[in-house]
Amino acid sequence: MTTIKENSAKLKIIQNLTSSSNSSVLYYYATYSTLTAIGKEQEKNEEKVLLETNNERNTNIEENGIDSSWAGNHSSDGLVIRFREAIQEGNLKKLMMAHHALIKEQKGRQWQSHLKKSDYQDAIRLLSRFANFTQKATNPSPSTQTLASTTSVIYSLFNDMKKQGYKPDTSTYNRLIYMNSLKGDTKESRRIYEMMFEDKIKCTLYTFNSLILSYQWSLDIESALKVLEEMKLYGIKPDTVTLNSLIDIYVKLGDINQAERIYEEMKSNSTARMGNSLDKCDVIVDKFTLDCLLSGYLYYGHLNKAKNLFKDIKDSGIELDIHLYTKLLKIYCYEPGNSQKILNLFSQIKQHQQQEGNMKYFVNTLLDYLIKEKEFSNAVRVYEELMDIGFIHDVVTLTSIIPAYYHTGNVDIAFKLFNEKMNSFLCSQKIFSLFSNLGKKHSKKFLKQFASSSSKLHNSLITYFLTQDDITNALEMYSHLLQQGYFLNILNITILCKKLILQDKINEALQIYYQSKDHNIILDQRGYTILIDSFSKMTYMSESQRIFADMKEKGIKPNSYTYSSLIRGLGKIYDIQGVKTIHQLIRMDLNLDEFDIVIYNSLMDAYNRCGYGYDVLQLWDSLVIFSKESDLLVNNATVSIVLDSCGFNKQLFRLNQIWYDLKKRNFNLNQNNYASYIEALARNQKFNEAKKVLMFEMIDDGILPNSKMIRTLLSFLHDHSKNREQYEIINWVRTNFPFLAKELNLVNKKSNENITKSTSEKN
Repeated sequence: MTTIKENSAKLKIIQNLTSSSNSSVLYYYATYSTLTAIGKEQEKNEEKVLLETNNERNTNIEENGIDSSWAGNHSSDGLVIRFREAIQEGNLKKLMMAHHALIKEQKGRQWQSHLKKSDYQDAIRLLSRFANFTQKATNPSPSTQTLASTTSVIYSLFNDMKKQGYKPDTSTYNRLIYMNSLKGDTKESRRIYEMMFEDKIKCTLYTFNSLILSYQWSLDIESALKVLEEMKLYGIKPDTVTLNSLIDIYVKLGDINQAERIYEEMKSNSTARMGNSLDKCDVIVDKFTLDCLLSGYLYYGHLNKAKNLFKDIKDSGIELDIHLYTKLLKIYCYEPGNSQKILNLFSQIKQHQQQEGNMKYFVNTLLDYLIKEKEFSNAVRVYEELMDIGFIHDVVTLTSIIPAYYHTGNVDIAFKLFNEKMNSFLCSQKIFSLFSNLGKKHSKKFLKQFASSSSKLHNSLITYFLTQDDITNALEMYSHLLQQGYFLNILNITILCKKLILQDKINEALQIYYQSKDHNIILDQRGYTILIDSFSKMTYMSESQRIFADMKEKGIKPNSYTYSSLIRGLGKIYDIQGVKTIHQLIRMDLNLDEFDIVIYNSLMDAYNRCGYGYDVLQLWDSLVIFSKESDLLVNNATVSIVLDSCGFNKQLFRLNQIWYDLKKRNFNLNQNNYASYIEALARNQKFNEAKKVLMFEMIDDGILPNSKMIRTLLSFLHDHSKNREQYEIINWVRTNFPFLAKELNLVNKKSNENITKSTSEKN
């Protein structure tokens, strides 16, 4: 196998990337590397063109003052001069103002003829550089309005240029493709690319790399591979940037095998071209390639592959950067007992004096691991060493270092850091990381010792306990807040009650609900709906209806999910009177959408359960009548419910009528819909029809059977008079779906009898 060591001379790549997001530094590193590589190559190729156009402009001005064709229109002459000055100065604002003024002059005049092709191209170059830089910048956030305005001017110049009969060159087209690729606008990137074909402009490697970049953002590997084929037709060979983009897409799609295949090709390609031609090699394995593969291995848990790849990297003598150091750190973090290795790695990083901005993610990962390993003293030592060299921590750092100080007995420092730095994060997920690193027991102690702890902080701790399904500690904190008169978060009360209800602790849930009510804590619409839904799921309908009555009394308006939860619960206990009562309330509620499909499905299902097939059909008909010809108001769940109802209530005529109407309207039927229709036919002794739908109609529609569907159909064929149909279906499954036959144990005659018997018993 080719070793990476042979390419080490080519692997002194300097990173030109910063990011405010820790995750994006690691996961989108390869994507951003593509941006950097394409951008640099374009700039290099453009320097010569830019020099020529500037010299041309300066010579013209020196010899003639201004172009002789400008004579007679002094206003336009001045604007053109300002336009050209803005390009030479790189003054974006001045350029856009001059362009705007020229647009005004356009009316009734042919001002465009005063601008040369080089003016258009240089203006587009300047504006596109700003647009690309703005889109890649992450801190501060770019102004959307400014970016849109710049893009608008670029397109205006491009269109004016073409109107004047100037044919944009390759670089201009490449800039537009690249600009749209940065936005992930694949359609526009493709449109510009196809325009190049129409104008018979030569495509370059950077044209295709920019186009692939747009598919890299959307992870559209098929379109990216199509571009690769088009490159080959042009006789253009892919370079490192091209293949890195493909590896990046495959890794993010989880197709590690394909990513590895390209990686191996890159290694063999660069090795085959070693020797005197090394510096001219188009494809090499670079740091972006390795970083991307390592990201994939770590993300998908291929620890051994990550270790082997990193061993190759270290053996090859490649100079590690902060991103590769971070990957090595994450490899160590996958396993316990690696604290010393991690501390040694930290020492290496310090010796290399890596930039603080790139260090943050590395440091936070390292500290988090040390806390998990209960290496609190070492965590404090690392943090203080970093502070001595000017390291600036963030909130993620604090979620590790505050517990480290607390557990080493430096309680005052822990409280000071928390009070000064973390108060603004009390309602964020970051506070949960702090509680997790403190531990449940110490989190409670931390708050009790922290005299100035707020109700917001206590509520955050309750939320944390609830996310951990720790009902005992959540109840304890809830009682503490209630006794101390603290503000109680409504959502916490709701979720606490919900979890108790689902654990069948109804009395405890009701106690909390009424305690809150006694303390004038009124739930919101979401809170009431969650409680009603929880009681209804457990079929405690008297409690559910009691909460609903409280909701109405407090003036809180129910929504479609509130009503649907009640209806489903009442349907489960076959309370037809309750279903009708809620149905009547829905008719009177003017705040609801007239055709809310969630409510309709719940009502139809409840009426079906209670045996009221006529009401199911009435609701179905009302939906169909008010539907547009091509846009039914129903969904697949509605279809299955009405088909089931027709089957159970012997409504064979309506069953077939509804089915044929759905087919006529080209409704997108799914597997459950076919299962309901086949079962309804079989239930009404229409076995031949059911068999035809299963074997032909459904297959023609591109839908495959499942074990439940076959088992249900066989259950209706258990008597001796149906042996022929039964055998035909079993043989069809064996022949066409052997995996399904194995799952259903349809192997021999004896097993066939067993499956028939078991399905009959289940039915």
